[in-house]
Amino acid sequence: MPHDLQVPHLTPSTTVSTPPASAPAKRLRGDVQGLRAVAILTVLAAHAGVSWFAGGFVGVDVFFVISGFLITQQLVGELGRTGRISLRRFYARRARRILPAAALTLAATVVAAVVLLGPAQVAPLAVDAVWASAFAANIRMAISGTDYFQAELPPSAVQHFWSLAVEEQFYLVWPLVALICIVLAGRIGAARGGERNAQQGSARARRFLLAAIALITLASFAWSIVHTPGEATAAYFSSLTRAWELGIGAALAILVTSGRVMQRLAGTPLVREVLVLGGLAAIVCACLAYDESTPFPGYHAALPVLGSAAVILAGAIPSGETTIGARLLSVAPMRAIGDWSFSLYLWHWPLLILPEIVLQRDLTWPERGLAVAGAFVMAYVSFRLVEAPFREGALWRPTRRALTFYPVSIALVATIAFGGTVYADFEATRGSFQPAITLADAPAANPSLDKQEALVRASVLAARKDTPVPTELRPALTELDSLKPSRTRCDYTDDTERDLCVDGDPDGDRTMVIFGNSHALHWVPTLNRIAKQHGFRAYFLVKNRCVSASITTDRGGEKDPYTECDDFNRWAFKQFKRLDPDLTVVSTAPPINGVYDEDGSWVGDRGEIDELMRPAYTDFLRRADKHTKRTVLIRDIQGFDANAGTCLSRPGATLGDCLMGAVETRETSIDVQVRAAEKVGVDVADMSSYFCWDGSCPTVVGDTITHYDGTHMSRQYAPQLVEPLARRMGLRTQG
Repeated sequence: MPHDLQVPHLTPSTTVSTPPASAPAKRLRGDVQGLRAVAILTVLAAHAGVSWFAGGFVGVDVFFVISGFLITQQLVGELGRTGRISLRRFYARRARRILPAAALTLAATVVAAVVLLGPAQVAPLAVDAVWASAFAANIRMAISGTDYFQAELPPSAVQHFWSLAVEEQFYLVWPLVALICIVLAGRIGAARGGERNAQQGSARARRFLLAAIALITLASFAWSIVHTPGEATAAYFSSLTRAWELGIGAALAILVTSGRVMQRLAGTPLVREVLVLGGLAAIVCACLAYDESTPFPGYHAALPVLGSAAVILAGAIPSGETTIGARLLSVAPMRAIGDWSFSLYLWHWPLLILPEIVLQRDLTWPERGLAVAGAFVMAYVSFRLVEAPFREGALWRPTRRALTFYPVSIALVATIAFGGTVYADFEATRGSFQPAITLADAPAANPSLDKQEALVRASVLAARKDTPVPTELRPALTELDSLKPSRTRCDYTDDTERDLCVDGDPDGDRTMVIFGNSHALHWVPTLNRIAKQHGFRAYFLVKNRCVSASITTDRGGEKDPYTECDDFNRWAFKQFKRLDPDLTVVSTAPPINGVYDEDGSWVGDRGEIDELMRPAYTDFLRRADKHTKRTVLIRDIQGFDANAGTCLSRPGATLGDCLMGAVETRETSIDVQVRAAEKVGVDVADMSSYFCWDGSCPTVVGDTITHYDGTHMSRQYAPQLVEPLARRMGLRTQG
């Protein structure tokens, strides 16, 4: 979160006495420096996993308000001094302040990934870094986050750059709007015969600026309230839903330069105390009350945003006394952390995330403490050796020279990212050739097993011998994104699209309908080929996270009812009855997080969820079976507690290192489905033996990676199960 470190105390007047960027400020706003420290410390607490401070992510919103205030203060100050603003100088200041430290962090993170991670993680991180260098990380993260399968993977080590992208996108627009306002104010003054003095013209321009930022702020706030509930991930990263937070700070900066406004507030020490202490209390309250399930930003962001604005306003009110809150914020340690806040924000996230990816587990408390301590060390070094020299050094003061930072920083990060990817590709294929696992790697197979089951057994035995990972994997370790399950012709992720699409054999004389969530999607390559071979028109009525059961679930990461799923299920069942299918296939994963009971209360305990799911599955299967000639439930596949591709791509990893075991709690939930099917009398196709044997589950069967992530089958492995699944479904193999 970059902000200007020199924060002058403004005196209320119609002209602004802010010193030029090259001159030192007469008085520093120690309270604002301390507020920066509050913001970064709350973010650190949340990201380090301090449970009682789970809402610490609102520190980003505090940064937004501070940034909007300080940057607009610069613009208004320049307007007061010169009667205009220079876009070139504005962007040159931004370049000196943020680009050197940001580019260094991105480059170092990519290099660290090349050294510590396997090829599978380097390529996507390199792409993320390039997006981040171009101030588009929020767009990249929104796309990844709204992609259900992508969202299942570990977070990017540069994900935190989304907030920097939001700021820079705002500052791409706001100075231009300010310039237009100034031009309009000048023309109106000229049309009225000219202003009596420069102060009158400056005041008119400020009114135009205030009106413009008020309009932007209100529109953005309304957009945030409307879009946050239904599009949580996209809204969280969106500049449109966040612009109002920077707008509040910008409006405050304009207001505090108004002599009339500040004179009315002058001499009110009690008001200042209430503002600063109340503002800090609002921020702390948000940190304590909010967590990952809180729909954000939306109206919930108003609490930390207005609290931050109150603290800043309190310090701007003219008074000879210092408030208690300001004294607390201005102590030396808080001011120092405020100085380092930008670098601290840049370094803390990769230092917390990269070790988790390497270790494939959450960090322990001592490990998190070490990572946070490392972030402070790196922040201090970065501030002293990079931030301050580039910001204050005479060498980079010329505007034209500073503006070159933009293309140079992007080129630097892109070059390192490309080099890292090339090196990762080389590492993935370096070394002696390792063949794929074959049936020869296992003792004589049981005659009752088909070839694919025998290959699973051979792969387990090979893994138990710590056999090296095959050189020619399908897919290659640098192409793991292609493991993602296939989509159908109709993607029901968008709730506005409700068309019926025919897959399988469009000219078939029989109809197959598939119900389920993403665990029906990973069977798309298999079921489509079965449908084509057996003359079925196939209709995939599936939606991500949408459990096929007569119950309301939550959204997965949030405790809000997934009402869109209920609507989709009702629509899908109407289409299902009209299709009059010959065969109905159900493949659904259990609820991710929780469900709602008959009283509308959220239930999150796994045992209680299973008890509620048993009648919910039974009712759904019974209703479905009444409207079809035959129903088959595909027992959900085994899930792992680790990511297969991540494990396989770790330097020096063997098949034995990545031999998984099925998650017992998940298996218990899956068995609830099976018992419900048996109660209704529908057939169950159990494909467990094609993923695990003797309590062990290989991540590679033959030469193919079986899973995309912890629970979804890979697109490459699915076609290998066409004949086995057809047999389990009671269909004769044709051709």
